[in-house]
This record gives sequence, C-alpha cells and structure tokens, in this order.
Amino acid sequence: KYPMAGMTSEQVSLGVYDVLSGKTVFLKTDGPRDQYLTAVSWGPEGKYIYIALLNRDQNHLKLNKYDASTGDFVKTLFEEKNPKYVEPEHPLYFNPQNPEEFIWISERDGFDHLYLYNTDGELIRQLTDGEWVVTGFLGFFGKDKIFFKSTKENPLQQNIYSLNLKDGKTIRKIGRAH
Repeated sequence: KYPMAGMTSEQVSLGVYDVLSGKTVFLKTDGPRDQYLTAVSWGPEGKYIYIALLNRDQNHLKLNKYDASTGDFVKTLFEEKNPKYVEPEHPLYFNPQNPEEFIWISERDGFDHLYLYNTDGELIRQLTDGEWVVTGFLGFFGKDKIFFKSTKENPLQQNIYSLNLKDGKTIRKIGRAH
C-alpha cells in the first residue's frame, strides 16, 4: 500500500511458509522497516531467496541473498545507487544450464539492459548496451543462448533478439514482437 501525504509508510516482511510443518520462517531483512522488498526470486536449487532491498527514497538498492530454511542473511551480492532513483522491476533470471549465473535487468546506464552475474555477486559481463531499452527477457535456449525484446532498431517498435552468452556480443534479430 502506498501511503498518502502525512500517512506512515507500510512496514513489510517476507516469510516462507513450510506446508509440511505449518511453520513460517521470516527472512531477516535488517534495515529500516519502511524499505521496499522487490525482485523476490527463488534460487534454482530452492535453498536461497534473493531480494532487492530498496530504501524509501528509492535511490539505493542492495541485492541480498537469504537462506530460505532459516531466514538468515547470507550476503549482499551488489548494490546500485543513483542520485535520483533505481528501478528494480524484474526478478533474477537463472540460467538453467548454469544455476550459478543469472540475468539482472538494470537501468544503471540510463537504459534497461541485461547484465550477467554469478551467485557470488560478481558481474561477468554487461550483455546489452546502447541508447535503446530491453523491454522484456524471454528466456534461455540451449546452452548459450537467450532471447529478449527491445527497441534496439526503433524506439516505436519492439523486436525479438537472440544473444550468445559465451561472447555476449552476438545479437541477432529474430522477428518483430506484437
């Protein structure tokens, strides 16, 4: 719930409910109680949950990893800061062929682009760049290929592209998105 002027901000928490035991474990998301918890993503092995913690001013993000069974904080993978705002609008997209890698969509350079990270928080490479926007991640194909939608050729149209994860440079237009 977004507060109106003069109202207090909501205080959020995130819990994992175990259907077998009937117990809920709350993730230990330390920090101000009125922060935003966004981009919540389960790790592919089911042991970890990744959360983008966004401060109330929406200009500082921490992508954190938590143990799903205990709720304990594991580590901060990376942080994004901007004097105006950061926009964590997408979950993590884990590579099914290599669950230690994920795609992160960020507007850190002024345009939504794809970044390849490992689960230690190390940036492997920026996959897309330029004065255009990635408008959607469509998925992984085979061992080394991803598909996404973007405005690469024209800001008024979206096309579908494939990209090779190995070199991060081979972008090929597949077709037009409708």
